[in-house]
Amino acid sequence: MGKLEKDKDGNKVIVVPFHIRHLGPRQSIVLDCGSKFSDVVNEPLPKSIILAHQYAQMLESGRYGTVLELAKGLKLDRSYVARTLSLVNLAPDIIVAVMQGKTPPEMTLAKAVNNLPEDWQEQRELFGV
Repeated sequence: MGKLEKDKDGNKVIVVPFHIRHLGPRQSIVLDCGSKFSDVVNEPLPKSIILAHQYAQMLESGRYGTVLELAKGLKLDRSYVARTLSLVNLAPDIIVAVMQGKTPPEMTLAKAVNNLPEDWQEQRELFGV
């Protein structure tokens, strides 16, 4: 069900249909039935990538003006939200590899959110993708 599309500005966008289930204070990402990514959705890195894109959309839409406002609105720590948001800068092919469960074991969430290079080629070299 996930696919690569272009937005209104011609930028490539990875579309993965999902919804968020709220269970008390916890959130769970649930992929739509039939998604080829359903086996990795509860892994920390894919889940954080999906959340990062959701948070970025909330900022871009104007729903929240700053990361601090977003964090307060979501009742989350500002530094957690900021670190998670850094994942929107991952190279598209790395995102696809993560969602398909085809990344090397050394590619962890901690490594991805700490000092993520902006250059996509540097990211590929760092993560061995």
